Amino acid sequence: MTYEHRDLLLIEDSDEHAELALFYISEYRPDIHVIRLADGGAAMDYLESVCNLNKPLPWLCLLDLQLPKYDGHEILSVIKSDSILIKMPVVVFTTSAAKKDISRTISHHANSFITKPMGADGYGKAIQSILSYWELNQHPLISIG
Repeated sequence: MTYEHRDLLLIEDSDEHAELALFYISEYRPDIHVIRLADGGAAMDYLESVCNLNKPLPWLCLLDLQLPKYDGHEILSVIKSDSILIKMPVVVFTTSAAKKDISRTISHHANSFITKPMGADGYGKAIQSILSYWELNQHPLISIG
């Protein structure tokens, strides 16, 4: 399996933050299909479907830390300990700037940790930077399986 699609997994419980992300992703990269999951339980179910090859591996994951059911740290741990899911880059995109959160995400091998900026303009620039960075990495050329 190769990355021939542009699915982005957005795991975000805040409707306001999800709407901002969806807006700026569609403005900057309308070819990207966003799969938004609003809680950790839905995220775990989706990831299990990917592991069972019932759903394709997303191109990129934007992961909030404060989520109901399972938090972002638990989800990150599952992603980075699975032989299929580990191939999906994870950008922790959260309101937290706490050193303990940064340290914990680094220890669970997050690909990036970005604190959400205040204000819509900063949010849009952050989304654009994230997408540009991962596009430059050209990881869609990676072969899976």
